[in-house]
Amino acid sequence: MPKFNLDKAIDAANQRLREAGIKPRIKSNGGTLIIRATVPSRSGVGTERGEFSLGIPANKTGVQFAESQCHELADQLMRETFEWCIWRRDRAPSLDEIPVSQLVEKFKQKYLGSNRIKESTWRYGWQKTLSRLPQDKALTEADVLAVILATEPHTETRKRTCQRLQALCDYADIKIDLSGYAGDYGHQSLNPRDIPSDELIAEWRDRIPNAGWKWVYGMMATFGLRPHEAFFCEFVDVHTVRVLDETKTGYHVTRAIPPDWSERWNLIEVIRPNVKGHRPSDYGDRNKRQFQRYEIPFPAYNLRHAYAIRGSIKEGLPVSTMASMMGHSAAVHQKQYHHWLTDATNQEVYDRMILGKRTKPPL
Repeated sequence: MPKFNLDKAIDAANQRLREAGIKPRIKSNGGTLIIRATVPSRSGVGTERGEFSLGIPANKTGVQFAESQCHELADQLMRETFEWCIWRRDRAPSLDEIPVSQLVEKFKQKYLGSNRIKESTWRYGWQKTLSRLPQDKALTEADVLAVILATEPHTETRKRTCQRLQALCDYADIKIDLSGYAGDYGHQSLNPRDIPSDELIAEWRDRIPNAGWKWVYGMMATFGLRPHEAFFCEFVDVHTVRVLDETKTGYHVTRAIPPDWSERWNLIEVIRPNVKGHRPSDYGDRNKRQFQRYEIPFPAYNLRHAYAIRGSIKEGLPVSTMASMMGHSAAVHQKQYHHWLTDATNQEVYDRMILGKRTKPPL
């Protein structure tokens, strides 16, 4: 990649401005850039030559931003809305005026300073989301919505994208409410019709041609693993798997439900696909692509949901037991599967208190 040349970048930007009929020009001034233009005089009579220093750094991103500011200044001059108080030399640009790359860096320092998260969490979570914004221009509502609408509705990705972009907009004092775009991902969005039956799960497992991905599928179905956990686990015995603490979800032990799947599919013979990743989502993304490739008619995560319902409802295991085996809290388990758990309890009470009292059919 050729080394960045500031003078050539400024010349190229000014040439584009000339060709577009934009009169303001960019000039280097030490470590910053200034904008030169003929503007209405501060006295209110005639015009004068103005130089506007907005604290724009003299680098590649700064040149791109300065060029966009020249367009903004030209538009104000044409509409006769130019005001010196907005463009005066000593005015530092507001957060909603600086390039997104600079805004994100400022936001990062504030966020890491007030929230106890690791640098890796920022890099693989927040940075991954915010990097989808155009980096060389000021943040706009249109760009924010474009990033959100590019995600799949009613998914965890959409929900987290909205949360992160809302935080950035709030920091930049951009008045926008993104809650309406987040969707209803979570326990409310789990539809019983979307959970595959045990018969369907077994049928599609047998259709997978690749031995490695067939094993991963079987592990998720039998032990309720998250997609990435199949790559970070080990067997204790044929019915028991230990999820190692290298994963973001932490160490926990889970067991086969039903046990005969682990036996019949010989899952204790580990056959992992050759997949490398730097973070859990890398494995999840690869898993998702394989499901799509094999045209499996339900998302990978629904194998985990089916496991939860199978253990809690069909087998009647206590909520605390299922939550522990799935690596989350009892409160999360109760909330996530509230509808099924509540209905199962109601059915049990009804069977015992109502149907159990019947000695003969009603007249």
